[in-house]
Amino acid sequence: MEEDTQNERFLRLWSGSETEIRRYVLTLLPDPGAADDVMQETSVALWKKFSDYELDRPFLNWACRFAYYEVLKHRKRQQVQTRHFCQATIEALAEERLEEQDALIARRKALAVCLEDLPQADRDLVGLRYATGATIADLAREIEQPSKRLYRALERIRRALLQCVTRRVALEEAS
Repeated sequence: MEEDTQNERFLRLWSGSETEIRRYVLTLLPDPGAADDVMQETSVALWKKFSDYELDRPFLNWACRFAYYEVLKHRKRQQVQTRHFCQATIEALAEERLEEQDALIARRKALAVCLEDLPQADRDLVGLRYATGATIADLAREIEQPSKRLYRALERIRRALLQCVTRRVALEEAS
């Protein structure tokens, strides 16, 4: 019975943190395929060491430490490739990403709320541009609008989202 409880606890913590851990890994290792490999190795390492996890510590920080070491192992295995960050850069990125973790999460949450507050037409345009990865030229052809108009609309929307996110984060920090 204790084993089931520990398994469930691990799965809840892992599933609640996996997206943030992946973002952390992608900060250190921008190749999505390599990041997938590292995520897999990280989950296995965490599973094996979960009995050492102290429940009063933040799981995300504990898990990111494992991910960091898995990135280093991956880099060591892949040293035949020439395009890598140097060790000092990896360490600096890892440290900075962990320091900014809470702020990034707060900004992402604020962005989600701000996106919901946009008029439907603006939300649709943002979805077409960013969710699909379409270029402005592709969008212009698809929705039969001049590219220049789409650039201006997206700039206006981005400015509004930036102001909204900044305001929401400031309000959250103040409370």
